[in-house]
Amino acid sequence: MKRNLAVFLLLLLSGCDEKKVVTPPLTAEQNKELDIFLSRVRADMVYMPAGTFLMGDFCSEMRNGGAYCTGDKSNKPAHMVELSAYSISKYKISHEEYASYLRLSGSPPQNYNNEVSDKMLSRMTILDNSPAIIDWREADMYCRWLKKVTGLNFSLPTEAQWEYSARNKGQYVIIATDDGTLRYNRKTERGENFATDEDREIASQPYRIDSPLIRLPVDKYPPSPAGLYGMAENGREWVMDWYDPDWYKKSPVKDPHGPESGVIKDEETGQYWKVLRGAIRPAPGRPSGLTFSRSYDIPEPGYPAGHTARCVVNEPEPLN
Repeated sequence: MKRNLAVFLLLLLSGCDEKKVVTPPLTAEQNKELDIFLSRVRADMVYMPAGTFLMGDFCSEMRNGGAYCTGDKSNKPAHMVELSAYSISKYKISHEEYASYLRLSGSPPQNYNNEVSDKMLSRMTILDNSPAIIDWREADMYCRWLKKVTGLNFSLPTEAQWEYSARNKGQYVIIATDDGTLRYNRKTERGENFATDEDREIASQPYRIDSPLIRLPVDKYPPSPAGLYGMAENGREWVMDWYDPDWYKKSPVKDPHGPESGVIKDEETGQYWKVLRGAIRPAPGRPSGLTFSRSYDIPEPGYPAGHTARCVVNEPEPLN
């Protein structure tokens, strides 16, 4: 890995334009910190071999023509997708990792320049090793920075890559937990493989903050059989794609990455919607946290909306 790549970092500033920002050379101590940081990021990548799968609400197919799992039209029709090999992070980006990236890239600390929003952000990230709370632009910039300093093809995942990973390489997996279900103790109401409202209430009590704001450590619960953590809960995750509710009717088979430009515009902000995957607070019986469910938000909400992300590396061979 070339050390001079750490000197000139390509950052996406606010807005859509890309600008090169020249930062001062890293000190020897910072170079050491960067090496440790990047080694850990590489070690946390899980290889996903090339494969073909039925993307979307596969329940009717799984049930031999029976009912779909949800009435959501945006995850239909189920359609065949062929993906090239890639690797995906086993964890959501932690807020400590995001702070390290900002420091090492010479960027200012994360803030909204608004007392209420900044206080909300601090509450959402109060627990060690909990997810970074970032908008789409911040998530995209982080993955692009990793690409710049490693020379590897880091990026946000496409929603097809995210779903293939959540479904253990495209299997008929409805919920991306260790066993495909949401398990909890009915007596204590504590989750065994996901966080219940009771878990959040207990975690938030020492800090006297509202429990819906709390985000738990990214490795709190067991991983999926594919080795991935928290893809069913603990914060929706940004993916690369623009949101189009009718995209599945026209998606190409090979390595789809969504529409080339925005499709649905938010009337209040004028921004086009980006796709989110995963969930914040799933519960048994609710259609949230399903591997094929799609949601959306504007790329830059302007306040801590609670979303997070993880990166992929689009390389044909395993990194580890």
